[in-house]
Amino acid sequence: MQVDLVPAALVHADLLAAMHRICFAEPWSAPSMAASLAMPGTHGAIAVAGGSLAPSPGDSGPAGFVLWRAAAGEAEILTIAVLPPWRCHGLGRRLLDAATADSRRHGAETMFLEVAAGNDAALALYHRVGFAPVGIRKGYYSGVDALTMRLDLTPPPAGH
Repeated sequence: MQVDLVPAALVHADLLAAMHRICFAEPWSAPSMAASLAMPGTHGAIAVAGGSLAPSPGDSGPAGFVLWRAAAGEAEILTIAVLPPWRCHGLGRRLLDAATADSRRHGAETMFLEVAAGNDAALALYHRVGFAPVGIRKGYYSGVDALTMRLDLTPPPAGH
């Protein structure tokens, strides 16, 4: 099934919060999603299967999303979520690639994110993309440590 990426907007705050609630033990609320989307330099993409954001039977409807912020040469993944039926199908990578590409277009040279130390699937994805750990936030997620990771967004020198 075809999955399209559509820009996230304030009108999608309830939808994003509902997806976040499915994917995380400490979900963001709709007002939190709206506040994030309203911040200068914040962008988002929603993965839509079957061409419609409206939930429908089968595999069509929202499949995941990513929110990121880019400013002053840096970017940050604010949150990324893939609904369970869509995991392990490359959708997380596609969302992450969209965020990194857009951040480059907005002049970001580095990207940061935080991930729960025990989230093996996310860590594997981030390592494959090229993120490297640069720090730890002890107990950041209700007692679970968060790894801070960094990705260099500058292109490699010509010929490499």
